[in-house]
Amino acid sequence: MQRIRGSTRLKLLADGALVAAVAATAAIPVGAAPKASADGTIVEKLVARSGTGGFDTNGTDFDLLIEAVTTAGLAGALSDPGASLTVLAPNDAAFIATARSLGFSGSDEAGAWSFLVGALTTIGGGDPIPVLQSILKYHVVPERMSIQRISRMTSVRTLEGPRIGVRFVQFVDRDPDLPDPRLNVFVYNVGATNGVIHGINRVLIPTNL
Repeated sequence: MQRIRGSTRLKLLADGALVAAVAATAAIPVGAAPKASADGTIVEKLVARSGTGGFDTNGTDFDLLIEAVTTAGLAGALSDPGASLTVLAPNDAAFIATARSLGFSGSDEAGAWSFLVGALTTIGGGDPIPVLQSILKYHVVPERMSIQRISRMTSVRTLEGPRIGVRFVQFVDRDPDLPDPRLNVFVYNVGATNGVIHGINRVLIPTNL
């Protein structure tokens, strides 16, 4: 865990970047969200940032999230042009970091996915899909919301039902033993035709594992 946390100096630099990121949204009214983009749904935006080649060595894109959404049968819902959603999107490094916290010893995307599927299969009594769906819906807020607006709240309601706690740009999930995600300062307020994407650096967990 020390390698993931980094040094105090790096943490201070990261905190400063988080403050700067939210400050950059100050022009957005508190009750507003980024304007809808005319060039793609949430899924299309994720694919545009990741390509269609599948797992690779780029931890900053969303191959694992795309694989998870497709496997769970939720790609259609996140592509619905009539929807208005906010997606807290873990990138590949976030999935790998979460898998390592749960016991995965590798560092590759394919290995992390295989490990997570095995863990979800065990939790789901042989069927990983319902658990995977619950986890993914816990990353979706059924309303388009800017990160500035979210950062001023104490919690947000999710599509899964349970709320996510908010501490500025940290998101508090329902597992007290795993590190809580923080905003990915390189990916936030990404508008789509049916919502907005904010990147996070860990996977949100909707239950105490």
